[in-house]
Amino acid sequence: MKFPASFLLISALILPACSPKTDPASAGAAAAEPAPIQVSARAAGEQPMPRYLRVTGELRGAQEAMVAADAPGKVVDAPIERGTIVKAGEVLLRLDDRSAALSLAEAEAALVSAQLKMDLQRTELARNEPLAKTKAISDTDFQRFKIDFASADASLAGSKARRDQAKKSLTDSTILAPFDGTVAERLVQLGEYVSSNSPVANLVATDRLRLMLNVPETAVGRITPGQAVTFSVPAFPGVSFTGNVKFIGAAVRNSARDLIVEAEVGNGDGKLKPGMFAEGRVALGEEPAITVPEKSVLSEGPVRKLFVVVKDRLEARLVETGESKPGFLEIARGLAKGELVVTAPGPNAADGVKIILTRPE
Repeated sequence: MKFPASFLLISALILPACSPKTDPASAGAAAAEPAPIQVSARAAGEQPMPRYLRVTGELRGAQEAMVAADAPGKVVDAPIERGTIVKAGEVLLRLDDRSAALSLAEAEAALVSAQLKMDLQRTELARNEPLAKTKAISDTDFQRFKIDFASADASLAGSKARRDQAKKSLTDSTILAPFDGTVAERLVQLGEYVSSNSPVANLVATDRLRLMLNVPETAVGRITPGQAVTFSVPAFPGVSFTGNVKFIGAAVRNSARDLIVEAEVGNGDGKLKPGMFAEGRVALGEEPAITVPEKSVLSEGPVRKLFVVVKDRLEARLVETGESKPGFLEIARGLAKGELVVTAPGPNAADGVKIILTRPE
């Protein structure tokens, strides 16, 4: 059978093109495996690690009072402003006390009159008592002297009470700080008229604060007085503050199914302010946990990973970390006790890389 000349020519061109070819560069790359890297490793161990309960809460003053006026009057002196630091007994406001002073003068005059009447009735009773014994005066007249004396005595007691009330009104015209603290807000202005029980200033004690924590119902049984609380506030990022649990609420709130726990916090430098939001943790003791050297764990954003030695190669392992101690980090998930972990992986460490252990631990 003879083929046309054109067919033979096309075949001659196609067959060489279909023949398999070998890429020299690819063949070299497949044959040459990277040299082993040197690493040191140690077995994942177990040691006691701290346990914490994560909580949120709010700071409040150790003492807080909406100071109110005990007497009506016009404000004539207001030496305080927002942020003023006062000691117990210092003046917050003064009211116009002229009416109170006049009332006191009147009450003291009435008291003097009542005292004179009392003295007179005592003298009369003493003078007529011997006469009554000798029947020089009738029993009816003597009883009248006794009644007049008792009446004068009662009038004197009433005058003393009115005098004391007038004194109190005069004293109440000056409103004093009930405790050491800082004025959070002054609620009245100079010249303003206030009534009895009108709030005039909000006073808070800030040398010690109360941290009101919201503890979930499921964790209530793990809270005891004296436990340490570490917390932070948005105003001072990266700064930790401490306190201790002091009071534990008596009932779980139905709305949130949580319990209010109060911790006492020192605030001598005045950094913390009542009303600040706080995120903290309550120390619950220690429990055994798997740990590795802190340098073993690499962070890539939110991802944490380490390298485990499997035979003579590295295996990259994503892990979930927990609490920490100086030099050690807890591995909560992703690693078993006893697995060999690279202690300080370098830039050449990668999944599947062959290794040589220089200092196996």
